[in-house]
Amino acid sequence: MNYWNEKVHSMNSSTEEKNNHNQVPVMQQNLELLKELPFFHYFPDKSLKLLAFLAKRSTLAAGELLFDEGEDFGQAYLLLSGELTLLKRSGEEARIVRHYYSGDFLGSFSLLGSMPSLFALQATADTTVLTIGREEFAKILEQFPETGKLALKALLKELHGWERKNLAEATPPGLNLAGATML
Repeated sequence: MNYWNEKVHSMNSSTEEKNNHNQVPVMQQNLELLKELPFFHYFPDKSLKLLAFLAKRSTLAAGELLFDEGEDFGQAYLLLSGELTLLKRSGEEARIVRHYYSGDFLGSFSLLGSMPSLFALQATADTTVLTIGREEFAKILEQFPETGKLALKALLKELHGWERKNLAEATPPGLNLAGATML
């Protein structure tokens, strides 16, 4: 069992013990999970606590779409359990681009503005996600203005890491394409 699975499993076990006075509230569980994400690493505790309170957990059945191509989903997702598959459609066919597993955080760019998706995201198995909506994130930015700079710094760091990873995995013909940092 990996770190994320252990953390989520222990939190789910405590949630099931509803009559236990030592139970960790869901908001506290959310806060602990958010603190582990590099994207929120430098956010002030006050802003993270509010974000943990505003975040929502939802469960998807296998085969259910989180969003489809062309939709502006306006949310970031932390995958708590299950599996998500990113799909690119071409007519009637859908090509699997990649899979996401427990602990994966995706959609952070959508928190800052409208971004219609070029892909569809589907649950491959029964899946639970922690969702942070753009509107909720905007409340954080409004109440804690310093988080705007921190979010931008985190996004740039994510973009740089993504580009370095893709360059490392690219075959020589793939190196003919300019990276995202050249936009």
